[in-house]
This record gives sequence, C-alpha cells and structure tokens, in this order.
Amino acid sequence: MLIDKPNLLYVQIMLLLATVFQTGLLIRFINKINKKLALFFEAVKIEDLTVGFVKPQGSGEFDELNFQLDQLTQHFKNVLMKREAQDEYFKAVIEHVGIGIFAFDEKGSIRFINSEALSLFGFTRLKNIFALDKLHPDLSNFLKNLVPEQQQLLELKNGNEILQLAAKLTCYKIMGETLNLVSLQNIKPELDLKETETWQKMIRILAHEIINSVSPITSLANSLSALVKKESDIKQPVCAKLDKGLTTIKKRGEGMMEFVRKYRNLAILPLPQIAEVSVSELMNELRILFEEEFIKEKIEFKWKVEPENLSLRVDREQIEQVLINVLKNSIWAVHDQETKKISIHAYPALNKRIHIEVKDSGKGLDEELLDKIFIPFFTTRSEGSGIGLSLARQIMLMHGGNISAHANAVKGSVFILDFKAST
Repeated sequence: MLIDKPNLLYVQIMLLLATVFQTGLLIRFINKINKKLALFFEAVKIEDLTVGFVKPQGSGEFDELNFQLDQLTQHFKNVLMKREAQDEYFKAVIEHVGIGIFAFDEKGSIRFINSEALSLFGFTRLKNIFALDKLHPDLSNFLKNLVPEQQQLLELKNGNEILQLAAKLTCYKIMGETLNLVSLQNIKPELDLKETETWQKMIRILAHEIINSVSPITSLANSLSALVKKESDIKQPVCAKLDKGLTTIKKRGEGMMEFVRKYRNLAILPLPQIAEVSVSELMNELRILFEEEFIKEKIEFKWKVEPENLSLRVDREQIEQVLINVLKNSIWAVHDQETKKISIHAYPALNKRIHIEVKDSGKGLDEELLDKIFIPFFTTRSEGSGIGLSLARQIMLMHGGNISAHANAVKGSVFILDFKAST
C-alpha cells in the first residue's frame, strides 16, 4: 500500500492531517446539532416556545434541521395554547356555575376553588381546608369524612346568615395522586320556596273552605234579621235581642270573610313585571312616603346607595311594598326606644349580588324568632296581622332573591334584601 512505502511519507502525513481535519469538522458539526437539539429540548421542558431556529438569511448548512425544529416548536406552541384555552374554558365554567366547587389533596391543600365556594365559606382566599376551622369549627373533618357520590347536608353560618348546603364528594386521580372534588350548593332558597308554596296551597284550601262555610251563615243571619223585623207579634225586647244577635253574627261572619280574603292575597300574587329601577330613586320615594311618620315619631332616618347609579331589575311596585313592610316593622321596633334610628344601605355584594340592608335601633329579635317572623300568620305584635314580612319574603323569592333577619351587632335588628345584580 502507498502508506507503507517510505518515499511516500508526505502522503501519509497529508492523509493523517486530512483525517484529523475531517474528524474535527464532523465533531464541530455534531456539536452544533447537539446544541440546537439541547436548546430545543430545554425550551420544550420549560415551555419557552419563543425560541426560533430559522435565520433570516440561512447559511444553508442547517436549513432543513432548523425548519423542522421550528415546525416542532410551533406544534408544541399550538398544543400549549390549546391546553391553556381549555384550562381557561373550564375555569370560566367553574366560576359561572352557581355552586361552590373546590378540590383538595390528601394533605388538605386546596388545588383550586371558585369564588362561589369562597363566598360560602366567608373567605377571600384559601390554601388549606384546615384554615376553615377558624371560622367554622370542625368543618375540615366534615369535608374529609364525606362519602363519595353521597349527598350530605351541612348547616353553615356565614356572617349573620345561616346557609343550608348540600355537599357532594367525587374522588379522582391525576398522575397517581388522589384529589377530592367537592361541590356545595346552597339549597336554602329552594327550601324557602318550597315552604312558601306549601303555605300558599294551605292558604288557598283554608280560604276556600272557610269562605264556603261562613258565607251561608252570614246570608242566613241576614235573612233571619229581615224576617224578625217583619213579624209584628214578636215581643219588642225579644225582637230587639234577636235582631242584635243576628246582626252580630252577620258582622262577625263578614269580618271573618274579609280576614280570609286578605290572607288569600298571599297565594295569588301576580308575576313580577321586571324593569330597570334606580335604587336611589326608590330610596327617595320611601323617604317622602314616611317623612311625616318619621317626624311624628322623632325617628332619625338615613339612607345611602353605593354607587349612586346602582340599579336593580325588579318589579318596582312589589319591591317598594317589600321595603314599606320592612320599614313599618322597624318603625314599630323603635317606637318605645329612647334612641330612634333607622338606616338603609344599598351596595354590591359578592358573586354579582346586591344587598339592601335596613337597620334599626329597636329592641332586637331573639334568635329563635329570626326564621319564624317570615311564617304567614306569625306576629309578635298584638295588633299585627302576620302578613307583612311573609308577603315580603314571597315577593323576594319570586324575584330570585331572598330576605333574612339578623340581630344588629350594636342594638336592634337588621333586615337584608338579597337581589341579583343587573346585567
């Protein structure tokens, strides 16, 4: 061979140098490819897909590789964008639903929680279910002991409001880790609505039966009274006594029928005629309506609406009637008090709700009476009919809202009207 001949030593040297040079070029080429691949894999790993490989003026050396790497980068970028879009979609769905949803792991760490759940718990942020015990003792144990796919009832106090929640647990695994998905639905409005419907049915039945029974009695009393007046042979004292007795029967019968008709109105409320209503205008009308009574009773009345342009989509007349009934209740509550104060505050609350608070400096309400005062016929006043607050509650339920009563932290009572915000 040529490399074995001494006179061809220079050829051997040249071939050796050429081999070393080619090996160097090959190593350099491979290193460039390795750097590009390492850069690509690192970008994918940290999800930094802004790296570009195709140069504005390609040298031609790695054009195909750069092109393919850019294609892969764009593909991963599209996959990442789709995943983020899907995540945002599911977050929007979770926030949109009207129930509280959250998930926690075996250590109790919260993985995600929607604003409705935070609102139910009375928190603005939550990292661990054990933090719930600060406001709601032993709630973390209740959540950890939930039976999967079995609905359980939970009574929770959120501020002054008592919530009745239906809790349900679903367990699922992600990458070998078990997560607990919990849904909490406030069923108190539905229970209140069912209770109201039951009262309505009972009132309709009672009204029908009582009117049917009393009507013939009043009619008969009227006929007998007329007959007694015509008979001349009946002694005058007996005639007068009979006439007086029959007239009394007639009046009491008519009074009972009027009483029943009044309560029957609870069962036949018309559907709300919804329109946009300025809360400030509504408050001003109430002030004018009760102005003389406030002056007469020496009541200090204040109202505040935040913001001033706050509005509601409601039936104006019906909601005005609700506020009138509540204000009448507050006026009665402060009647015998040294300090007579009534205030109304309207403001946006959590979860796209609007609250109107009516506070008074009256003698307050006992805890056991807070729910009873909305029951038809129930009243703590000797001259009360027991219809005002029950009517107010029914109107609020028809508007998709609610009304609740609480003890004022200082003195007196607080009535909270809860509305959906205008959209």
